[in-house]
Amino acid sequence: MTLQLLKNTKPWSQLFALALIILGLGIFIMMLGILIGSLFVEGPILDQLAQMNQDATKIGLIKYFQIISQIGFFIAPPLFFAFLVDKNLLRFFSMERFPNYLILLLSLVLMTLSNPINDWLIYYNNLIHLPEALSEVEQWMRHAEQKAAVLTNLLLDMHSWKDYVTNLFMIGLLAALGEELLFRGVLQPLFIKIFGNAHMAIWITAFLFSFIHFQFYGFFARMFAGAVLGYLFYYSKNLWIPILAHFFNNAMVVSYVFFTNMPLASTQLEDLNKETPNALYALVSLGLIIAGLYWMQGRNVKSTLGSS
Repeated sequence: MTLQLLKNTKPWSQLFALALIILGLGIFIMMLGILIGSLFVEGPILDQLAQMNQDATKIGLIKYFQIISQIGFFIAPPLFFAFLVDKNLLRFFSMERFPNYLILLLSLVLMTLSNPINDWLIYYNNLIHLPEALSEVEQWMRHAEQKAAVLTNLLLDMHSWKDYVTNLFMIGLLAALGEELLFRGVLQPLFIKIFGNAHMAIWITAFLFSFIHFQFYGFFARMFAGAVLGYLFYYSKNLWIPILAHFFNNAMVVSYVFFTNMPLASTQLEDLNKETPNALYALVSLGLIIAGLYWMQGRNVKSTLGSS
C-alpha cells in the first residue's frame, strides 16, 4: 500500500489538499505549542498570548511562538504534502544536489542589488491612499503596519550574542526554509501546472508570499522580492538557491541591526517618506537583476541542451 495518496491527483485537488494540510497541521502544532508553553509560564498562557506582542518583557514567549508558527504553518505542511506526492522529498523539492557555486554567488549578489529598487517600491507604496469611502480600511491598514513595526523591533532588539544567534535561527534559517518550501517548493510548481504559464505562476506565488505577511505598506517590495526568488528557483531548478538567497537576505538584516544597534522598522509611516529614493539607482538595480536572471536562464538552457 502506497502512502503517496496525492501522487496522481489533479493540481487543483492538490492545491485544495495543501490548504487543508496547512490549516490542520498549523492549528494542531500551535495547540501543541500552547500546551507545552503552559508548562513554563506563570499564570494562564492564553492571557499571556493576548498581550505578548506589545510587551517587551515577554520577548522569550514571542520568539517561542514565532518558531512554533513557522514550524506549524510553513515547514511541516509542505513536507507532509510532499510526502503524500513523492516519498523522495529531496527529489520533490529539487534539492538532491547542492547548487553550482557560481549560480549561488550570483543569487546572493542579486538579492543585495535589489535594495535600491525595494527602497523605491516601499517609498511609493507608502504614498498610496485609498478613496475617501475606504478611509476606515486605510486607517486599519496603517494601524496594522505600525503594530507590525513594533513587533519587528521587539524581535530584533538584541543585547547579546545569544540573542543574535537566536534571531539568525528564527528569522534567518526557519523563515527562509519554511517560506521557500511552501511558496517556491510547493505553490509555484502547482500554479505552473494549473495555469501552464511559469511567469504567471511566479507572480501569483509572489503576491501570496507578500500578502501573508499582512504588511500592506511594504507589499510591492516584498512581492518583487518573492518574484526574484521565484525566478531564481525556476531558472536554477534547485530550491537550495532561493532558500540560501532568502537566508542571506534575512541574515544581513539581523546582522545590520545587531552590529549597528539601529531599529529596523519605523513605527511612524511618515518617516519612510522623508527622503525620496534615487530613481536612477532603482532603475540600475532593476536592470542588473533582469540581466542576472537572463544570464541564469541562458546558462540553464545551455546545460539542458548539453545533457540531452
